[in-house]
Amino acid sequence: MHLVHETVMQAPLDAIFSLAADVERWPQLHPAYRWCRILERRPGGITFEMGGRIRGWPARWTAVQEQFPDDGRIVFRHIRGITTGMVVRWHLQPEPQGVRVQLVHDLVLRWPVIGRLASDLIVGPLFIDWIASKTLASVKHEVEQWVSTGESSSQASAR
Repeated sequence: MHLVHETVMQAPLDAIFSLAADVERWPQLHPAYRWCRILERRPGGITFEMGGRIRGWPARWTAVQEQFPDDGRIVFRHIRGITTGMVVRWHLQPEPQGVRVQLVHDLVLRWPVIGRLASDLIVGPLFIDWIASKTLASVKHEVEQWVSTGESSSQASAR
């Protein structure tokens, strides 16, 4: 399974990078993410566990995140859960009209015989595609709201 989602955001690259890397805030960005727990912090990354409901189905996974701010990249490697082995890459590239943000997911389930079929025909299109598009749209909305108003949508809704 290989999925690519892309958008252009009207916000500073460092603000986009910061929000995309801050997985602890993701439950505030979209209701599919219910909780996040940091298991380990280290220079340039974290290991975390996250859970939620993807299209109504319960989901829970553990991932290692590596941050490369000088390159505008964040890499997630799923190490536990149904998506074990998935690699997710955020690429941020400044352009004249804003910052192009590309979210790339690669997964081949390591299940004997049916792994590739399951990842290509079920997990990818029904679950990963859905949550990836929601995540990218939520980050775009939050960071552009912050740029235009000076406050995040969570701050605005708290009023």
